[in-house]
Amino acid sequence: MEKLFQKIVVILEKNGNISNEDREVYLFALHTAMIYLINIVCSIVIGILMGMPLDCIIFLIAFILLRQEAGGYHAPGYKTCFLFSCIVLVLALLWVKLKVPFQTWITMGLMLLASGVIYVNAPLESENKVLGSEQKAKIKIQARQMLAVEMIAGILLLFVDVRAAYAVCSAIIWCGLGCVLWLLQNWMRGKHIN
Repeated sequence: MEKLFQKIVVILEKNGNISNEDREVYLFALHTAMIYLINIVCSIVIGILMGMPLDCIIFLIAFILLRQEAGGYHAPGYKTCFLFSCIVLVLALLWVKLKVPFQTWITMGLMLLASGVIYVNAPLESENKVLGSEQKAKIKIQARQMLAVEMIAGILLLFVDVRAAYAVCSAIIWCGLGCVLWLLQNWMRGKHIN
């Protein structure tokens, strides 16, 4: 795969689309885009195998949009991240599929708890995403807006399609859990938290 990326960058350089100084940036961008593509395709395959492609897509959209703004736990390496992502997706889809007594109340309660964690702590920084104070203030507003939109969507969907509601609420719950894991990870490292 790396050889293919190298060839693409060489073609872009020869055509004058990029300069030699930007070579590493474009290689990194191609590598990152490929990782995202593989993750999304694998996630949709999991949704199809579980007989829940629409629920999977709803969960992924809600999760990615909120996680992008809120931040959260980062696994140490691509393989671990991929494995964790697959486990989270399977668990979220199982929750959507299962019929559990008081499932709606449990889902709403966990969503509210997770929303509180996200509201108070987002955005969370990582080594790859260090934020200045102005940037942090702006992203905090965006994270809270996205959270509000998803909470409202999750509640309204209860009256239309319970599974879709559970998918959206599960995205909020798992983002909240990611925030808790980030907080624990940084507390264990002795780092300052927000």
